Amino acid sequence: MVLHTDEFEAGLGKHVTSLRDSCLEKWLKAGVPVWAVAEGAGATPSRLALRYPHCFRLEDAEVDWDHLAKIIALPDVPKS
Repeated sequence: MVLHTDEFEAGLGKHVTSLRDSCLEKWLKAGVPVWAVAEGAGATPSRLALRYPHCFRLEDAEVDWDHLAKIIALPDVPKS
């Protein structure tokens, strides 16, 4: 434990997670790749997406729908 018991009980150690959260949020909003932030935080990218959904704006993403359809399409299987 970094803080003595009386210091922790006085509330001196409660805001460490707030500092961590604000730092991770700042990195994500700055455009640092989510995998890099996740690696530094010791978490998974999916966990960060669940914790900080407001940092991932989908309206800014451009999706090539035709390419996506080609990738996920099932192959044509000839009927015999």
